[in-house]
Amino acid sequence: MPGEQLDLSIPTEPGSRLPPRLSPMQPADGVAPFDDRGWLFEPWWPGIRALAWVEGGRLIRLRAAGLADALATFSELGEELPERLMEDGVVLDGWLLALDDGGWLDLDLLRRRLAGDGRAGRPAFVASDLLWTGGEPWHARGFAARRERLEAVLLDGDRCVVSHALRGEGTLMAEALARFGLEAISARRLDARYRFGAVSPAWLRVPVAPAVATERPRLALIQRLPFDEHA
Repeated sequence: MPGEQLDLSIPTEPGSRLPPRLSPMQPADGVAPFDDRGWLFEPWWPGIRALAWVEGGRLIRLRAAGLADALATFSELGEELPERLMEDGVVLDGWLLALDDGGWLDLDLLRRRLAGDGRAGRPAFVASDLLWTGGEPWHARGFAARRERLEAVLLDGDRCVVSHALRGEGTLMAEALARFGLEAISARRLDARYRFGAVSPAWLRVPVAPAVATERPRLALIQRLPFDEHA
């Protein structure tokens, strides 16, 4: 299919049900926050995009832009992520973050870890999409079905979670995140399939109006916004 880059020529390892390489879908540029019941809105997480492969009860591969070996860089996730999954043969699309000891998102700690300091911060993975589960592909299904299945497959832990999201309420999500100084929200059309390697108009990176940050972003708090205004 045009625009898709999916290599299924060899397995990840002998007997694997998962593809060895995937080219992640890319967002188009949005203009401003909007409301639409056909879309799901999430934070645009201040981290790096990553795909995670879990098979045989192990995190066998972690791919992130600019990292030769993301699994080594974020090695602590090799134990926690498989423990949070209710199925095997899973490929997740999400974000790698770095937290300080209080659970606050910290870009300086993330930069240090990316530079090779394996002791900088506590790594976290926020999943936003499900591409394979039970060894079966899900990428051709609509995003609504993938997200519903993701929430059943991945049980939230301290550092591995499904991204908090609001259906239809992009302006509310943007307003709730503005106090943290975050620059954008994610908007995904619920009926859209996953397009490997393509820039898809069904996924938008929507800028948030610039604001002076009044709070540092904390993973646990963002996961509850806008329903709970207290950490």
